[in-house]
Amino acid sequence: MANWVTADEITAARDAFELAIDGWERPVAHGVGLVPSDAPGPLPEHFPLVNAEGHLLPGVVVAHVVGHASGTAAYRLTRAQLERAVAMLQPAEACEVYQHPNLWTWRDTYLPALDADPGATLVAVFLGDEPEHAPDPAIDAFRAARTKR
Repeated sequence: MANWVTADEITAARDAFELAIDGWERPVAHGVGLVPSDAPGPLPEHFPLVNAEGHLLPGVVVAHVVGHASGTAAYRLTRAQLERAVAMLQPAEACEVYQHPNLWTWRDTYLPALDADPGATLVAVFLGDEPEHAPDPAIDAFRAARTKR
């Protein structure tokens, strides 16, 4: 697998991932959170990275992994899915134009945290343009995290 070194290569990679998702609509915001096993449920602080400025490469990669195409939704990720997303993003680390906090957080924080707390839950959240009703508490927690930024 080739590394993505330039901004154009990152954009081309994002575009390729987007084209591979049938019915893809860019979310308003997206994020992945780690909910410890002793937490009462998803909380805003479980979503340290909220990408609300357009759609970035990590969001479309995790959408590809969980099968998200559009709208507002929350997905429980398995460790294997997170590892797959990390592997898919790995070439982006070669690009010095952009920082890659999602890749680093997923790989360097979330994966070790899952080793330390096997009962923890990973949640990927996507916000579409739908009304505020949230059928999943992770969506509410993510929205709250987003308003704090």
